[in-house]
Amino acid sequence: MRTTMGIEVIGGRRALIVASVAMCAVGLPSAARAAEPPTVLTVEQALARASASGPAAQLAQSGREVAAARAQQARAWENPTLSVEVENVLGRGPYRDFDAAETTVSLSQPLPLGGGRSARLRAARSDETAAEAGVALAALEMRRDLTVAYAEAVAADRLAGIARERAALGAGTRDAVAKRHAAGLESDLQRARVEVETAAMQAEARRAAAAALAHRRALAAHWREETVTAPLDESWFDAAPRPVGPVDVSAADVVSVDVHPLLRVMRARIEQAKALLESARGARYGGLEATAGTRRYKDSPDGDRAWVLGLAMPLPLWDRNEAGIAEARAALRAAELDAERATRDIASGRESARADLDAARLEVEALEASGVPSAAAAAQLSAQGYEAGRLSLLERLDAERAWVQSREQLVSARLRLRAAEARLAAYQASSTER
Repeated sequence: MRTTMGIEVIGGRRALIVASVAMCAVGLPSAARAAEPPTVLTVEQALARASASGPAAQLAQSGREVAAARAQQARAWENPTLSVEVENVLGRGPYRDFDAAETTVSLSQPLPLGGGRSARLRAARSDETAAEAGVALAALEMRRDLTVAYAEAVAADRLAGIARERAALGAGTRDAVAKRHAAGLESDLQRARVEVETAAMQAEARRAAAAALAHRRALAAHWREETVTAPLDESWFDAAPRPVGPVDVSAADVVSVDVHPLLRVMRARIEQAKALLESARGARYGGLEATAGTRRYKDSPDGDRAWVLGLAMPLPLWDRNEAGIAEARAALRAAELDAERATRDIASGRESARADLDAARLEVEALEASGVPSAAAAAQLSAQGYEAGRLSLLERLDAERAWVQSREQLVSARLRLRAAEARLAAYQASSTER
């Protein structure tokens, strides 16, 4: 009996080494590779679906429409009031009916004072600007979140496949132990131990398969579908990350303020808060109401008429809107603090993502170059040594477990690399997203 190992090399900037152990001696069946479906859902196709029908994009678009409607409403004047008054009626004597009625028809128009209207217009325009930047920010965050979800779905599929292979490998080891036990070369304790480990591997394979389905559902939720049934682009997952050039840290914050959508939102919120503070200060004087009308004297033999003119303005004696001014001033301070915090968060998040990207890249390269191949070779040698009686069952199980864990570590490292790359791209927004 022989134990063989096949190593498949997939091209790339660096060779991607995927080790697979075929345990012919222990009864592991060699299945032919299934034909790959003709259509693969790529990352860009998933992004297009999420941009067209995803909840994040539609919520951002709804926010922009709401802000545009508010700006349009802020430009509208208050409606005038039409008044009709009839005096000297339904009284006594000559006023018992409508013969001596005096009718006044007037029109009143509120006129804002203190620059309140212009301040409200500026606040509405700033809100609209913030909503426009919010659409760009939502697109940026959607690309980041969907890319991470896509990578998680690919990684979950990979881990589910590794778990299935590990369960099959465990079944082969169990059969080999059973043969040695039948020949009197293995104890009952060792046979029971491998039975327990094989059952645990099978349970882990089922859990990994369920996790893969859950990640596919989470990915499909980005464009409001039930699940993803199409194969995913594993070549994207395995490809080397795009090179990232050095960043001038001294100019990073300046660039972010001019470019990043989050800080454009914050800057617009500050302008909106300033306008609302000015509006609150102008509200101390209330508004002026101008009235113009005409009065008809019915008892006049010639039906004389006269104009009625009036101005009304509330006096700021007891309510000077001090609470409203204090609230607006606090809101402005909060907006400034939010912008300051967002600037720091973007700078620190960018550096953290860059560090995570570099660390994940080094880990992937180390596992590809030596970790996985060495663990695969050790698993092969341990299987041969166990069959020859030179190694114990524990040594074989440890070697096989280390080989499987190294492959899982490679998948996890690639996932961290893709997640860090997506985060870094979200922090380094380009000026074309304005």
